[in-house]
Amino acid sequence: MTLAEMQESLAVVVQDKSLQPLFKRMINDAILETAADFDLPSLKLTTPATLAVITTDWIYNLPANYHKRLFKCADSEYWEIDIHHKVEDLDDRDLDHDETGDHVTDVVAEDTGVLKKLYVYPKAAETLYLWYFRKPLTLVNPGDSCDCIPPEFQERVLFPKIIIKNYQLLQDQVENFDVKPLQYWEGKLREGLYGSPQGPIGFINWIAKLRGGPKRHGGRDPIP
Repeated sequence: MTLAEMQESLAVVVQDKSLQPLFKRMINDAILETAADFDLPSLKLTTPATLAVITTDWIYNLPANYHKRLFKCADSEYWEIDIHHKVEDLDDRDLDHDETGDHVTDVVAEDTGVLKKLYVYPKAAETLYLWYFRKPLTLVNPGDSCDCIPPEFQERVLFPKIIIKNYQLLQDQVENFDVKPLQYWEGKLREGLYGSPQGPIGFINWIAKLRGGPKRHGGRDPIP
């Protein structure tokens, strides 16, 4: 679905025309939040991004399209770099962060904050290769399409998410919002995510199928 099509479909549910100027932001927010909640296959880099580092700094802004979860990193010769989860792990190696070397051997990617950071050890002059989950494209023009959620899941996942998040704003404007409205849309979101016995597959199961299905981790009972 294009942005225009999603806005038109959302207008069928939300009757108040005064809210339509907010639809674009609501749709983009819902897409970004879904990408944060789930590891969407189309957002996982297969071609690495690059980041130039120097010997005079150990903290860098990650690329502008970085969203979350640095899952692989390599130095300029494509030797794999160890990825840690806490800056303190780098402090243990070099508390004042003044060591330099031929290549970076350890990094920490900070997923919080507006400007997300990469911390490196030791400091080196080279180009790093980064694999991560990028941000979804922002829908701006009427013909733009979501690049990370298949069309068959867009209304089933995004619309309930939009209505739940904006419930206080929409509760008096949405058709049939007179009987347990929040519970109704929470149920619709669960159906979109997990499916139903008689209905189509849910979004989470679709992602699991792309990964080859749930994995067993020992014992007789399957544990995804």
